[in-house]
Amino acid sequence: MAYIGNQVTSVPFIIDTFSGTGSATVFGQLVRAPASVASIAVFISGVYKTPGVDYTLNGDFITFTTAPASGTNNIVIHHMGNGSATSVPSDGSVTGAKLGANTVRGNNIVAGQITGNLIGINAISVNNFSSGSVTSNVLASNLSISLTRALESANINSIVPNGRIDIDIANNVVYYFNANSTANMTFNLRANTRNTFDSVTTTGQSVTVAMIVKHGLTRHTANLFIDGTLITSGAGGAGPNSIVYIANTKPNFQSLTNQETNIYGYTVLKTAANTYAVFASNTLFALG
Repeated sequence: MAYIGNQVTSVPFIIDTFSGTGSATVFGQLVRAPASVASIAVFISGVYKTPGVDYTLNGDFITFTTAPASGTNNIVIHHMGNGSATSVPSDGSVTGAKLGANTVRGNNIVAGQITGNLIGINAISVNNFSSGSVTSNVLASNLSISLTRALESANINSIVPNGRIDIDIANNVVYYFNANSTANMTFNLRANTRNTFDSVTTTGQSVTVAMIVKHGLTRHTANLFIDGTLITSGAGGAGPNSIVYIANTKPNFQSLTNQETNIYGYTVLKTAANTYAVFASNTLFALG
């Protein structure tokens, strides 16, 4: 007879058999735990037994009201179909090949359920993480990381360095300006366009930034602001909520006869809310 759909295949019932002793009333374990007594049919010596009257079910054990008579394999339990509702994979039986893409997500994993020794070498790569999904505050304080290569990305841009320049430390901490400066400048440290420097740092943390500025035939100075508040002045001195230590390193020449480049370096140590100790350096390079 013709039919529509997948080809019909027969699947045999799963069967448990036990031998009665004339005194034992509890038998198990069953091959699998039935969802309920409606999932099984129980026979003793070929006679059907009524659930709730002749027996009860407790997980993957069955308890008879009256001990079945002694006999070899005279207790037969038919599992009615192979429905997935009661099919539970055994521990360690599910491998990566059985999982579809995006089926396992962070919010589905119990804390501590996956440990390092359960992850194969090269099993997780950077392109498996969405942007911002793993941050330092979710990593254990005793996490051991082995680095074979560390690279720092620099922000290279052609804007003319003068006036206020926002430095977004959440994006880069090295900035290279490849156009000559035209006036004194102010570097304002912040996290990004939405977050302040203070909001993303805690007391005791430090950030080191470097701004590389090219000069033409005129040297210009730089001020440092954090979240819009003066920290250091190019003419010397410090803002109200900072302690500043300044190191100047200059080559042995007095006048600008060739193009020069300054590296303004700042290591900012947060000592309290909106309060910082700043170690500033000004290194001057000249073309030969």
